[in-house]
Amino acid sequence: MKRAGDGTDRRNLSLLLLLCLSSPDISFSGTSENIITMMLLASSAIVAYVLLLAPLTIALSVWDGVIGSDQRMALHRYASKAGLEHKSFSRPLDQSNNNGNNIIERTLDAILTEIESKDNNIHGKQQYVEYWTRQEWRHIEAHSDVDEALAKMHDQNPSLLVDDELESKFSATYSNTHGFRFPSNGHVLYLQVGSEVKGPTCVFPSRSSGGDLLQSNEHHEKACATEGDNHQDNGDIKLVTVPAVSGRLLRFDGQDLHAVPRPHDLWMLPFVKGGAEYKPEEVWGRSVILFNVWPGEEDPPLNVSLDSNEGGEGEAHTNELCNAFSEWNEVNVVQNTQIEVPDTQESNQSVKVWLLGNERRRGYPMRTANLLSPAHGGRESLRKALSEKSLVTELLLRQQ
Repeated sequence: MKRAGDGTDRRNLSLLLLLCLSSPDISFSGTSENIITMMLLASSAIVAYVLLLAPLTIALSVWDGVIGSDQRMALHRYASKAGLEHKSFSRPLDQSNNNGNNIIERTLDAILTEIESKDNNIHGKQQYVEYWTRQEWRHIEAHSDVDEALAKMHDQNPSLLVDDELESKFSATYSNTHGFRFPSNGHVLYLQVGSEVKGPTCVFPSRSSGGDLLQSNEHHEKACATEGDNHQDNGDIKLVTVPAVSGRLLRFDGQDLHAVPRPHDLWMLPFVKGGAEYKPEEVWGRSVILFNVWPGEEDPPLNVSLDSNEGGEGEAHTNELCNAFSEWNEVNVVQNTQIEVPDTQESNQSVKVWLLGNERRRGYPMRTANLLSPAHGGRESLRKALSEKSLVTELLLRQQ
């Protein structure tokens, strides 16, 4: 499975340029033609050097001010009645004609249209959007979103599903390395957040399972090179914490492992006392719409209701579904090394990340992946990032 514009393609290009320059067949004389050739190759060498050494960026974006308060309230009311069922619809929609699409579908289509307005590579392409909602701050163990029905079929009848055949049929979404089909991108749209909620979405870029968090860096880089995905440049485990903020949108690579801990510092607690509170919602509510984008040239996720055209109530058809992209405020990701933390560090530096699903889904026999807190600030820096109200933070966890 290949991701467009990934770091592996960039490195391959740079290495190809450098190999061309080192070819023994290349020689130069004093003719003007050869001088021009030499100048062009020298320029290519500079480009290759920059491509090879430039740091890889995280395929993760966060924006505030994506939707207005009235629209957030309308979406929250509709989502509260819609239930937890996964649904999907085809896009792009014709926004001038309702066609029976509900407020969630029309809003998500408008948001994706705004994102695509800045990217000609994906603008107007046929897609499927899978979505569901949640109104409570619940502990969500670390997982990557997958085609759930296909994964269940694989678990029940592994001999009937051949990896090579699945990779051929779902070339853009199936990972032979992990044995799952992943969406192109995952998203979280935050509608309402209670006053006492410290429920960040925690994303592990370029890691797709608990096993990915623990495998050797050499093995992980080989796997990512095979898949064509960005890889970590060292043995550290990148973690990005995105606090829940009303009107905020998080977009990340569809393969990325993500979680929502409750309590926020659960990964550092030996045990949890008592049960969680969910009411009143103005205090403990965490209303979100979660949605994945799947490429239109492949089948949508199996056994998910598609284009039900169930419509909605009158409030579902407001004129302003989302703000224009120019009005969105892009949120910077701050590295935790730039944040002041106390000099004192706990002797215990362990971080226990809880994993979702069966052993095949986890990619690891145990229910938890045991890591070490960041070298800068230790557990206190992680605890601070997890309790932030707005600041998006990148930390580097370590393997034991």
